[in-house]
Amino acid sequence: MLLDFALCIRTRFIFGTGVTDKIGAEIAAMGVRSVLIHHGSGSYLRTNSLLKRIGRDIVAHGIRVTALGGVLPNPRLDTVRAGIRIAKERAVDMVLAIGGGSVIDSSKAIAAGTLYDGDVWDFFSRGVQITAAIPVAVVLTYPAAGSESGTVAVINNAETHRKLLVSAPAIRPTLAFMDPTLTFSLPRRLTAYGVTDMFSHLCERYFAPNQNIGVIDRMAEGIMKTLVEIGPNVLDAPDRYEYRAEIMWIGSIAHNDTVGIGRIQDWATHVIGNELSALYDTPHGVTLSVLMGSWMRYVYADAITRFARYAQKVFDIDGTTASPKEVALQGIEATERFFQSLGMPVSLREAKIRCDQFPEIVSRITFSGEDNAIGGLRRLKADDVRAILELAAER
Repeated sequence: MLLDFALCIRTRFIFGTGVTDKIGAEIAAMGVRSVLIHHGSGSYLRTNSLLKRIGRDIVAHGIRVTALGGVLPNPRLDTVRAGIRIAKERAVDMVLAIGGGSVIDSSKAIAAGTLYDGDVWDFFSRGVQITAAIPVAVVLTYPAAGSESGTVAVINNAETHRKLLVSAPAIRPTLAFMDPTLTFSLPRRLTAYGVTDMFSHLCERYFAPNQNIGVIDRMAEGIMKTLVEIGPNVLDAPDRYEYRAEIMWIGSIAHNDTVGIGRIQDWATHVIGNELSALYDTPHGVTLSVLMGSWMRYVYADAITRFARYAQKVFDIDGTTASPKEVALQGIEATERFFQSLGMPVSLREAKIRCDQFPEIVSRITFSGEDNAIGGLRRLKADDVRAILELAAER
């Protein structure tokens, strides 16, 4: 049974080989006159001339271009603030993100901050609502977070070691240029992080307290099963177009609520993982792979039927010869084996994440609601979070 919902995915997707040749014409048709190109700190965009080629195309359409690089994983607040200063000084009316989730999230924050008189951190730390932003366009080079069509931005304040998120329709990207060939040269490690992130986004939506199974559940099961099948394959055949295309599109639909509408979602694993990233600067995908199995073990008894179905539909585990509890536990084990097949760690120690600061990690989490908890499938309090961290340490 679907709960009431409202959904408007206003992103225009332009998908296929060579779509970046259309950027200048597409944004010129929107009446854009000044663009801030925002990108990461690596050499990829310069060595393949993508950055230069896109810039030239935009200028050829009569649009002024300013560039700001330097975005790091777990995007930094100081970079966002620098982008806002540039955008205001140069009368920028669009931010073009070239990269993955970190670059896109940074671009979204810049877009919102450009039309705000106060400090952009107010949106993240004080609950100030984002009601307007200049348009954001995306050239996706790293499928993972699904930020190219989502409403969420996550920013890391390195001074306070706080990694917080904001969500608003105003920052959902207007355009997403998606060329799978741009991802052929992604390092194996980054590809694994991305697949892990996508799978976790699906789990956060699939494991709902409602035990009824409907169309959204079946869609999510099919997407997760596809990731399980092609995730390890793309690591061995990184330039195979059909694998890269499937993964690129899955990243978007896993996080723009195509399979999240009309349901209570969980997100406890992401909340805890974000604190690990903020404290230790650990890659987001790593925090998810080390926590997801432990979270599942801690909460599965609240939804044994759903966990058993997950095991059967996603991992083809035989549900006829064992109890639902046994099947559910086999599904959790299969989840961790899937992460391991990608080369991902499944414990804190394996990921070399310190296990002596659990009280500090728990104290950083913002628990909410009348019950002062996090999560949707099972509401977790501080002691529950610490127990999950201890499980992740013991693996």
